[in-house]
Amino acid sequence: MKLGKREVKTPAVCGAVIRKSLPDVRAAVGKGVKSGADIIELRIDGLRDQSGWESLLRGRVPIILTNRAKREGGFFVGSENARAEPLMRGVELGVSCVDVELSTPQPIRDAILKKAKRKGVSTIVSYHDFVGTPTAAQLIKITEKIAATGCDIAKVVTSAKNRGDSFRMLDFIVRTQEEFKIPVIAFAMNGAGKLTRFIGPIFGVPIVYAAVEKQTAPGQLDVATTKAMLKELTPREVRD
Repeated sequence: MKLGKREVKTPAVCGAVIRKSLPDVRAAVGKGVKSGADIIELRIDGLRDQSGWESLLRGRVPIILTNRAKREGGFFVGSENARAEPLMRGVELGVSCVDVELSTPQPIRDAILKKAKRKGVSTIVSYHDFVGTPTAAQLIKITEKIAATGCDIAKVVTSAKNRGDSFRMLDFIVRTQEEFKIPVIAFAMNGAGKLTRFIGPIFGVPIVYAAVEKQTAPGQLDVATTKAMLKELTPREVRD
């Protein structure tokens, strides 16, 4: 698949990085790439001071730029306009991809997506449920809303309290292959949802998120372990 101007072989492992200082973020990005990450998710909402974050965009692998709102499990607590500023700046600088939450006010979300399309930057519109996992039918409706935004990739993340939640997520993942033309990243968080992170790629989930030292979501494994497990579990025809 393409992320901006970069080609990425799928299923790809995305090393999620969130730290409080620029030097720590830079060191973590380097460690993630060294561990085998195909993509880096740059969570700048974790920075105490976002000044100079643009320097982090230089790297060997594609970057997904994310400035996650607190209501979506992130750390950014300012206004929505302020939260959108670095995303718009990242688009201007040619970052490979930006992640914008479905819950972002529509005028702001649309402005980011429109500019990204004009600049050739890929877009993810994401949805997070930190309470549970709705039915596959409900998740399909949510994904229809995401697809209607005109984004390049949908991301649907839920929480698994038990195996039943994981099975509902897997049911949804299977159905997305026939229901949607755009790629759908989907998995359930927490320990009970770990299996969805690795079975999902068998059914077409293109990106698996992994931790670089510190988890950015419950249930993440580290990059190297995730790479190894995907190699063992994903059929060769899917990987090739």
